[in-house]
Amino acid sequence: MWAGLTASARKPLCAVIRRSALLASLAILVLRTPALGDSSDGYDSSLAQAVRSATQQYRLVVWAVHDGYIQTTPYIPSFGTMYTNHERFDPRSLAQPTALVYDLAGRLVACSYQYVDRANIPDALKSADASSWYQIPRHVHYNLIEHGVAYYSQQPWDGDEQPTAAALQARKLMPPDATLVFAFVHPAATAIVIWAWMPNSYGLFDTANPALP
Repeated sequence: MWAGLTASARKPLCAVIRRSALLASLAILVLRTPALGDSSDGYDSSLAQAVRSATQQYRLVVWAVHDGYIQTTPYIPSFGTMYTNHERFDPRSLAQPTALVYDLAGRLVACSYQYVDRANIPDALKSADASSWYQIPRHVHYNLIEHGVAYYSQQPWDGDEQPTAAALQARKLMPPDATLVFAFVHPAATAIVIWAWMPNSYGLFDTANPALP
């Protein structure tokens, strides 16, 4: 079924997030080490409250899908399921996160703001410590269906070639009998995750949350 593909391309889960690890291939390949031993989860901070107030309309995943967010990962343990709006890079407002993270019940738990141009980071996010931000390298998001099963993948993507089905197959990232549903080249970006909707004992900006299975 997936003969000839790399091991990472054969797996529906393209990454597993652990507290002590980097956030790898969750639409990202994160280069930031999670902060350990933070005594405050930041849930009651003014920033978390502002994000909650601004993103009320996305509390349920069905509302996010209606507003242009597309599922870009399967459920990842200790993180959730990510939905991305690929028209919302460089958001100037907390009300327009680039990506949203949901629990198994489809409830919003975290928001991600991603900037291709750091000059566009709004004042509301400048209060976050510099160590809370991480770098996302250029990569491709693509969703496909094979024999009725949906797969959500991300892989590195260099050059300006468009991620068509033929291009993905040529790179051995997609089997020939699969159907490509969606593909998008995610630009290199600076990003932050904010656990505004679920307390996180690892900290407001960590890349994992032990409260999620």
